Amino acid sequence: MLEKKRKLVEIGIKLIAQKGYHNTSIQEIANKAGVSKGSFYSYFPSKKAFMKTTMKEFHRFMMEELAQVKTDDDASARFAKQITILMNYMEQHKEFITIYLRSNMLIEEEFDKQIREFRLDYIHWLRENLESIYGEQLQEFVMDAIIQSAGLIHSYFHWLIMEDVEFDLEQAGQIMVRRLHDLIAGMVKAETSPLVDAMQLQEIYSRNNASKQSKQEAIKSLKEKISALKVPQMRKERLYEVLQLLQNEIAENNNILVIQGLLAHFTAHDMLIEDVNRIAEVLDIELL
Repeated sequence: MLEKKRKLVEIGIKLIAQKGYHNTSIQEIANKAGVSKGSFYSYFPSKKAFMKTTMKEFHRFMMEELAQVKTDDDASARFAKQITILMNYMEQHKEFITIYLRSNMLIEEEFDKQIREFRLDYIHWLRENLESIYGEQLQEFVMDAIIQSAGLIHSYFHWLIMEDVEFDLEQAGQIMVRRLHDLIAGMVKAETSPLVDAMQLQEIYSRNNASKQSKQEAIKSLKEKISALKVPQMRKERLYEVLQLLQNEIAENNNILVIQGLLAHFTAHDMLIEDVNRIAEVLDIELL
């Protein structure tokens, strides 16, 4: 992420945590970051777009923290360390998380897709840790184990963040992993059928992959349709260049305003509009 954009996000997280979403103005965020209001809008076309990016970056920072744990640790010890890191991260950003959970500005239709992606990362993180610890014996019970692990960890999150209950965060990971072990070991040894079919996990991943695939297919279709356009070759080459810039922007900076501007190059051609709309829908942005 560009340095100015990262600074705006970091400052935005702090200000929104302190004052709330509705009481934090774009001008105040820009002032604190030492940039102009116009510069803010060059990165974020609206306050809601800024909040979406802030949520995404907050999530990314958290996942980067978890990735710091050494992979050569014992699987149970690594999971315990990551839970402790997660608890500390949540506690340090308690105000922001409280705003996120309680604010009425989170309109479900607008943020639902982003939240689903966060949940998928969380499910994947749990699955990787549980399978590292229990291996093949967990295969049939993987969904039950994920649900029970998520429930236990989430309950402690709730009491820590929403109810201000205090407990030893440094011991939290070890204690939770031991309690999860009792739950999972008992479930596997009981020789009963799982409550939730493990195949449903693949369905969850498939839904997310379908969204990614839709974007890739739309970009591929766009490229093919450009070649079929009845326009001068120079115009086609320009559109190919714009398409390459679009792919780079999506992969690297994901600047909404830049993406909107690049997509606008294609909307002059009726033949391309369907694919442009698909890309905008997958990326959850509005066309100019």
